[in-house]
Amino acid sequence: MAVTAVTGEIGSGKSTLSRILSRLMNCAVIDADKIAAKIWTRDDVKNIFVSRWGNDILDADGNIIKGEISQRIFTDNEEHKFCDSIIHPLVMEEIRTLTENIDAVAEIPLLPEAGRPEWIMRVIYTEADFSLRAERCRVSRGWSYDELMRREKFLLPKSERLAVCDYVIRTEGSLSDLRAQAVKFLSKDC
Repeated sequence: MAVTAVTGEIGSGKSTLSRILSRLMNCAVIDADKIAAKIWTRDDVKNIFVSRWGNDILDADGNIIKGEISQRIFTDNEEHKFCDSIIHPLVMEEIRTLTENIDAVAEIPLLPEAGRPEWIMRVIYTEADFSLRAERCRVSRGWSYDELMRREKFLLPKSERLAVCDYVIRTEGSLSDLRAQAVKFLSKDC
């Protein structure tokens, strides 16, 4: 198993780089956000958060309301830490299980916050100017500038996020530029 993790700034092109790398390496892409979304549907996980925050976080069918969760974790440091302490270990364990016998690119936006495990071979950090990231988030996620700022406040400082990474790729150019950077990374690192 060889796992290459991609992490970085919000809206910095992690998904795009992960897809490019997976094609170049002929391997699977594992998406931590999709795993987290699935974990939020588990009854044991829902019960933990209902016990803490009440039934207001559930819709009429008993499903987690994302907006209710976001409102709680992106406005209060204590609640954010609590959420991370439950979700991060479950996500990382699922990624470890999925990649046990395969090579993979794992897109893990919150890897620095979760902690880099020994089974991740190398980590790439994606970065781009804030204005470009804000525009990407507006277009792809419908977030305002303020929403991006609100969420970024809960990330570790950039120096700490970079400390778990082996390589940095700027994602402000074209797709062909990004592919060229991925090829360069692979030629140096593999």
